[in-house]
Amino acid sequence: MASSRIKEKMDKIRVVVGEDSPFMRRMIEDSLNSDPMIEVVAIAANGREVLKKLVEVEPDVITLDLEMPRMDGLETLRYIMSEWPTPVVILSGHSAEGARMVMTCLEYGAVDFVAKSPNGSRFPVEELISKVKLAAGVEADKVRFAPTKYDLKTKIPSKSMTGTGSADSIVLIGASTGGPQVVMDVIPRLPADLDAGVLLLQHMPPNFTRYLAERLDTRSPMSVREAEEGDELIPGRVLVAPGGMHLFLDEGRGRQKIMLLPRNRLRRSACPSIDFAMTSFAPVFERNLLAVILTGMGRDGAAGSVAVRKYGGRVICQDRETSMIFGMPGAVVDEGMAEQTLPVGEIAECIESIVSDFSKHRQGERT
Repeated sequence: MASSRIKEKMDKIRVVVGEDSPFMRRMIEDSLNSDPMIEVVAIAANGREVLKKLVEVEPDVITLDLEMPRMDGLETLRYIMSEWPTPVVILSGHSAEGARMVMTCLEYGAVDFVAKSPNGSRFPVEELISKVKLAAGVEADKVRFAPTKYDLKTKIPSKSMTGTGSADSIVLIGASTGGPQVVMDVIPRLPADLDAGVLLLQHMPPNFTRYLAERLDTRSPMSVREAEEGDELIPGRVLVAPGGMHLFLDEGRGRQKIMLLPRNRLRRSACPSIDFAMTSFAPVFERNLLAVILTGMGRDGAAGSVAVRKYGGRVICQDRETSMIFGMPGAVVDEGMAEQTLPVGEIAECIESIVSDFSKHRQGERT
C-alpha cells in the first residue's frame, strides 16, 4: 500500500480544492485536472471540510479560497500551518480587503496566491497550474506558521529620523515566492536611521505591492511606501517597486530619481525585474550598493549580481535552509557572486553592518 502511494505521488500532484462557489469549484477542478501532472483528489465547500479532507487524503497541495462559510480561508490556513503543514495556494479577489488578507496569508506560510477575476472571467488557468506545481515542490517544514516578532498592535519607534537628503548608499532587496514572509521579518528589524535608501523588488501583481508596502510601514521603524515615478532616493526610507512595473534609476538634471516602465515596454517574465534594477543601479552607486537576494523561483537577480560585483558592490543571499524556494539565491551562489548566505534572522543585522561599512569608507575618503 505504501509503495503504491509513493508511486501515485510521483505520478500526480494530489490537490484538495477549498472553494465555496460551485461554479468556481468546477472551474478550478477542471483547470487543474487538465494538466496530466495534477489530480484533484477532493473538493471542500468550507474551511472545516478542507481540514477534514486534509486528514483523510493527505494532499500534496491545497488551493484555498479566502471567503468561505463556517471557517474562512485565513482561519483555515492558520490551523493547517500550525497543526498539519501543507503547501497552500491562496485564491483571492482583487478587492482591497482581499489583497490585505493575501498579505496576511503569505506571512502565515501560504506559498503563493492567484488573483481571481470577477465572475470567473479570464480565469488564470496557466498561472494556477504553475503555482500548484511550484507549491508541490516546497518542503512542509518551510511552510509552517511563523509569525514575526512585530504585529499591528506593537508600538514602533518614531519615524521622525527618516532622512531628507539624497542617499549615498542603496540596499536593493529582491524576492519572489516566499518573499513576503521573509521581508516582514527583515525590514522591520532595520533601524530608522539606516544610512541608506532601501528598494524592495517583490514579484507580485499590480495593486498587491501597495498593500505589502502599507503592511510593512505599520511595522517598521523606517518609512515604507510603494514607489512612484520621480521619487528621490533618501536614507531611512523603503520604496517598494510597483507590481507590473520595471524600476530603473534616472540621473537626469543631476538628481537620482526613480523611473518606472510598464511591463509591456520590456519583455521579461519577472516584473518588476530584479536583474534590470540591479544593472541600472550598479554603475552609479558602485561600492555603495548592497544587493540582497531572498527566496524565490528562477534566476532573477543572478545577472544583476554579476553587475553589482563588477562595479564593486556587495551581494548577500538568504540560505537554503530558510528559503522556501532556493532558486534565486541558489542561482547567485552558483554564479559565485554571493559573499555570504545567511538565515533570515541574521539578514537585517548584516545589512546594517555593511551599510555602516559603506559610511565609514566614505568618511575615510573625505578626510
